[in-house]
Amino acid sequence: MSGPVSHFLPAGAPRLDRFLTENHPEIARSRWDAWVRAGNVTVNGVVVTKGGTRVRSGATVETVLPDLVPPALLLEPEAIDLPTLFEDEHLWIIDKPAGMVVHPGPGHAGGTVLNALLGRLRAAVAPVEELPEEGEDEIPAPLWPGLVHRLDRYTTGCLAMAKDQPTQAALQAQFKERSVEKRYLAVVRMSRKLPDVGSLLVDEPIARHRVDRLKMTVNAAGRPSQTRVKVLAKACGLALVECELLTGRTHQIRLHLSHVGAPILGDPVYGGASAWLDADKRHFACPHPMLHAWKLSLDHPADGRRLDLKAPVPEAFAAVLGLLGIATPRSLSK
Repeated sequence: MSGPVSHFLPAGAPRLDRFLTENHPEIARSRWDAWVRAGNVTVNGVVVTKGGTRVRSGATVETVLPDLVPPALLLEPEAIDLPTLFEDEHLWIIDKPAGMVVHPGPGHAGGTVLNALLGRLRAAVAPVEELPEEGEDEIPAPLWPGLVHRLDRYTTGCLAMAKDQPTQAALQAQFKERSVEKRYLAVVRMSRKLPDVGSLLVDEPIARHRVDRLKMTVNAAGRPSQTRVKVLAKACGLALVECELLTGRTHQIRLHLSHVGAPILGDPVYGGASAWLDADKRHFACPHPMLHAWKLSLDHPADGRRLDLKAPVPEAFAAVLGLLGIATPRSLSK
């Protein structure tokens, strides 16, 4: 990341994105839009996430941005075998394992899901720029061929990829229109805010944390974000919940659950414990967040049929449920 750069507005009330573009014509407006949405721009010390915000004269605009010339990443095809939920000439939908990152980045030059996709297509891809920080449903098409959404490194489950550009564009449109259904499973600390019957709608805007840029936070100036949460089972002070993503922001489920007092087990970044007591009062460790992308439903871009995919509960996830004495609901294995 580059150091803070301050700008003082002498007069007028221009749009923030227009002001930034005019002062830095070497940077595309689309990139400024992405950085503003990511929370990298403040006006008088307050994070602003909407490029259309009018900025009054005398205001101080400060930017903390990624390197203006990010390193090129050469995407190499790799022969990586991944569990397949669906595949044809247009789509590849996998059951992503825990610990695998979706695309190359700092510290992960290879061995990613994207490298596996290129290996499956037996195709090499020219160097591209590093992916800007966006929400999980927002993948700039020119940067990462094939990707239409993301999962965190330790989140398991359904991940869809396109094998050609028209399919990628069609799937991105579905995510943008929110016609894709995404349901997750999580093991969380029980909270009084979680209802025994029915579901809880967490409707809280999300922005990047002002101090810790690797985290997200609930912020009234952030982007609208909605998660519907339903309790499936309870034991030992924990709950197995189903989360329906109505929007797709970075760390949305992890943050929203933490916000209602129900952080995910194994997710200390958002307040989740790394160890717990099992049904026999014995401590057990939880090495990563218990979050699983369970169901994914979307329209096939080629023929319009609805695809309803389900990723089986991982062994490690099921083992934690067993230690807690939570009987896996029959609906999870159907």
